[in-house]
This record gives sequence, structure tokens and C-alpha cells, in this order.
Amino acid sequence: MTIKRYFFLALLSLICVQCESEKPPLETSDSIRLNQIGYYPGSVKEFILVDQTAGEFRVIDGQGEVVFNGELQDRGTWDTSGERVMSGDFTDLKTPGTYTIEIDSVGTSYPFSIEKKVFEKALNASIKSYYFQRASMPIEETFGGMYKRATGHPDTACAYHPSSGRKKGQLSSPGGWYDAGDYGKYIVNAALSTGQMLHLLEQYPEAIPDASLNIPESGNEQSDLWDELLYELNWIRTMQDRDGGVYHKLTAKNFSGFIMPEAYDLERFIIGKGTAATLGYAAVMAQAGRLYTSADPVWSAEAIISAEKAWKWALRNRNVPFSNPEDVSTGQYDDTVFSDDFYWAAAELYLATGERKYLKYLEKNPQPYQHQLTNSWKFFVRNNAFHSLLENRDKLPKKMADPLVSDHLKLADSLLVKIDKNPYHVALDRYEWGSNSDVLNQAMILCVAHRLSGDEKYLAGAERINDYIFGKNATGYCFLTGFGSKPVMFPHHRPSGADGIADPVPGFVIGGPNHDRQDQHEVEYNSEHPAKAYMDVEPSFASNEVCINWNAPAVFVLGYLEQNRKNQ
Repeated sequence: MTIKRYFFLALLSLICVQCESEKPPLETSDSIRLNQIGYYPGSVKEFILVDQTAGEFRVIDGQGEVVFNGELQDRGTWDTSGERVMSGDFTDLKTPGTYTIEIDSVGTSYPFSIEKKVFEKALNASIKSYYFQRASMPIEETFGGMYKRATGHPDTACAYHPSSGRKKGQLSSPGGWYDAGDYGKYIVNAALSTGQMLHLLEQYPEAIPDASLNIPESGNEQSDLWDELLYELNWIRTMQDRDGGVYHKLTAKNFSGFIMPEAYDLERFIIGKGTAATLGYAAVMAQAGRLYTSADPVWSAEAIISAEKAWKWALRNRNVPFSNPEDVSTGQYDDTVFSDDFYWAAAELYLATGERKYLKYLEKNPQPYQHQLTNSWKFFVRNNAFHSLLENRDKLPKKMADPLVSDHLKLADSLLVKIDKNPYHVALDRYEWGSNSDVLNQAMILCVAHRLSGDEKYLAGAERINDYIFGKNATGYCFLTGFGSKPVMFPHHRPSGADGIADPVPGFVIGGPNHDRQDQHEVEYNSEHPAKAYMDVEPSFASNEVCINWNAPAVFVLGYLEQNRKNQ
């Protein structure tokens, strides 16, 4: 080889090395959808690639090294989102660390973690969101940081609306949580939400230790979750009338503007009284009374007595529906079918008292164990009953307990079939108001199935659904405020919109895609596909509002995963 040729080849080699070293890094691509928080070492780890064609992917660690290579699988087109979908699986990567996914010609994903307790912060934030929703007290800087605010809505002198059945007087009804993005307080939703979180405390009393949330009650040697729930339960108790019936809600006649609680100047009323609110009260008071016996026997006994009083009222008033009076336009939580409400109340009263009359009611009035997504919160009311009965199946006759277990596992199996068939590995097939709550309630069903059977497939299914909330969805958003690389920034939440702080109050699960788009006269949506019918804008009450019953199943699911993956 001549000297000239040698130097030419050496120069060419140097140029190629330099070109390779100067190759620009891949840019972050929104086409890669994954859990933006991360995964437990022992959990299922999946991601989605949309509207791109590729064959392979690699996982890169924090030092830029390739630690995993995998192949993408074609999942076809998902009509619900209008996307061509591919999926990747890196479940075998179990080493703790911070990572990204890289795909040539596409880009890189948002960063994510693999670690134990990966959802601990999200769990704590999802519970502390309730503290930020507290009425009738200030949010002090010691506990709320930059989200501190003054006291709003003392609610110590609320007038009775004629729909309450009272013509004069006032009710003192302080405390409790604001229900959603507005400043109303609603018994039906309060009972459902509190009941779902009580399930976590029944299964794992120490899941949320004392002083883990930094709330005013921290340090009292009682679970911070118990403390937060008691703030709501003590308000719920104020809404029972002397005859045992329960008022439906405490709101003004209309919604306020986007103002802070202390700026609120509308008159507050006690509105409505009916069968649904009374039975929800009976159920959650019996449930809480049963679980709180050792901590406060007096409170517990009073709660159960009041629950029995509510049950008796409901038996005398079996069909008293609620709908907004003509001069009221706040949230309705209206209902005309009360079989599910009676069933939940009877279940909790039986477990709390052991009286056979409640068991006989359950035996004579069985409820269908089927999944329902239209008006889905009705199904979740039944689920509260089923889940309590399943947890205490040793107190049931075998002929009742065995079918409950079998029916629950059949339901869970049907969700797993949907997960396997769906390109995004989720079970949801209808996107209505609060679809994220529907997703999380499906995960809750799978968690309960795992508790009943110990079968790993149910826990893995719950994790795959959970990934959806944190970014593995058709919008690419992480749906828990304050979290993720693509976070929700403009929820329909009055304090977040009025406090002058750029970041919204953290810890709220927002409603999510809603094909019905009831606010489309105010909000221009970018897509008509159901799974993409979401806008991160403040006016979007139909897709971007917060609500206590959307956070409640998140608290249960995240708490359950933390308890069952902590050693994996």
C-alpha cells in the first residue's frame, strides 16, 4: 500500500468516526406513549408507538448506554383514536434507574424510572388533593406551601331551600371537601368516594402512615388517610335531618366564577332530600363506623346508629328522586333507580351490625354483577357493596359468598380479554364524562380479583390500566396534575385558575377524554375520535375538570400497587 493511499484511508476513517460522534441526538417524540412516572422492577413494562413504522427499539440508561433491545409489535389501527399502533415490551428489564426509549427515525421517549415505591409520591399527592379541597378552613403555608389560601365557605348558617322540606331556619354544616372544580358539596358523591378509599384502609390499615402527607392532623398517631376521610365524614354527618333523611347537597343556586374560596359571595343553601343521598349516607356511615371502632368507639357507635336511622327513613321513602329545582343549576347527581343504593347500604349495615334483616335483604335483592359504562357511577355504587362483602366473605353464607367470588373473577377475566385485544392494552371501550374514573375503577376490579385469587395476571392487568393514566394514552398527557413530562396545566378547577400560580394544585386526576363533549360550544376540540376528545384548557368542564370520585379509585389502585409491589 502506498503512503499516499494509507493516509487517504486513515483520513477517511477519521472523518467517519467524527461524523458518527457528531450525529445529532434524537429528539423527544410524542409518538412514543408510556408511563411517564415509571414502573416497579417486577411489573409489566410496555409502551406504545403511534402513526410511525419501525422494527426495533432500545432502552437507554442515564449514562447513555443501551441496556435493552426489543422488537415492536404491530397492533393494527385503533378506531377509537384513529391511530396506527405498535407496542414494545421491556418487562425483563428490572434494574432500578432512569431510562428512555429510543427508536431510530422516530426519536426518544420522555424519561421514566424503574424503582421500588415508584408511585409513592403520586399516591400521597392523590390523597393530599383532598386536603387542598377542604372547605371552612384555611390552607396554611406549613401544609400547603405556595398553594396556601384563606378560609372559604364557613357554612355555619346555610339557609334551607324549599326542596329540602323545610321552610325556614338554617343549618350549620361546615367542613368537608369541595366536590370538584366548583365549590359545591354533594352527599351522593361524597359517600361513593369516601367508601372507595375506606376499602384501602380495610385491606391495608397502615398503607398511609401517620405524618406521611403533612396535613394538620399529622403526628396524631393515626393514619393520615383516616384523618383526611374523617374531615369529610364529619361533614357528611351534619347533613342528616332529625327524621333520619339526608339532604342532597350544599351549594349556591348557581356556580360561581373562577374565584378563590374567600372571594365567594353567593348565598349557600341546603338543597334537596331524597332516597339516594340517604342510602349513600347509611352505607358509608355504617362502613366507617365498622372500621373505626377501635380508634374511637364513641364516634363509631354514633355513626352506625345514624346509619340505621337513615335506613329506616329510606324504607319509608323508597322512591324520592332528586332533580334540580327550577332556580338551581349546580350539579345534580340525580337518580331514579335506587336498587344499587339499597344494596350497598344493606351490605354495610349487615357487616357493621350483624343483624340478619340486612342479610335477608341482600339475599332477596341480588344485584347484577356486570360491567356498566353508561351512567357508570351507578355500577361503582354496587361495586362498593360487592367489594366490602368479598373482603368479609367469611361472614356470609357459603351459598352467597361463592357466587360473589366467582362472578367477580369472571368480570375481571372479561376485562383482561379486552386488555389483550385493545391496541393500547386498556379495557375501556366507551369514553364518557370522567372516563379516567372508569379506567381506574376497572383497575380497582382487577386489584380485588388479585386479592381474592393471588393470581399475578390480575395485578399485571391493573398495572397496564394504570399506565394509561400516567401517559400511555391517545393524548400523551399524564392525567395527574403535577406529574409527568407532559402534565395537565389548565384543569377546570377554580383555585388553580384563580390563585395566580402557573402550576395547578397537584394531585388531581382530571376527567379525561369525553366523546360527548358537553362543553363544545365553549371549547374547540382537536379531534372527534373518542379517545382523543380531550383539551387541556380551563373552560373544558367536560374533559378537564377534577372531581373527588375520580381521585378515589386512584387512591385505592396506587395504594394497592404500592402494597403488593413493595418487595418486587
